Amino acid sequence: MKTVINFMFYWNVSENNKFILLYQMASAVLIGVCGTILVTMFLATFLPIFKVVNLIPWLIGFNTAMTGFSLVEKTRDRIAHKHLWAVFAGLVNVVLTCGILTIASSHFLAENLLGLRMALFLFIIGAVCSGLGARLAVKYLKLNKKAT
Repeated sequence: MKTVINFMFYWNVSENNKFILLYQMASAVLIGVCGTILVTMFLATFLPIFKVVNLIPWLIGFNTAMTGFSLVEKTRDRIAHKHLWAVFAGLVNVVLTCGILTIASSHFLAENLLGLRMALFLFIIGAVCSGLGARLAVKYLKLNKKAT
């Protein structure tokens, strides 16, 4: 009976760690998605929609870099292959952002503003910028570790 209780206790602890890690990864992705959507909506109030569409790659690039940086900063040494996870988080960020923008544009404007070429271009930007954001976070954390 004691071994069963010990097993259950350690199982819950490891599951809690996995849940916390999943929460940190999801929050890093959602920060980037919400940032892109909010800035796009803000710009759409002041600029014509065709100019806002031209700014979306810049917004995606910045927010996926923030996603990669935030992912590495939050998880620190708990994940291996940080750059690979950051690229994956950036791609998830782009998929969610493109999905939300496509649904919103087809619902409110009765037209899809993001075509297939634009989506592929955004995937490339998301992968590259999130990897660069993760690389920046790794260097930042190493610099802080040397300073202390």
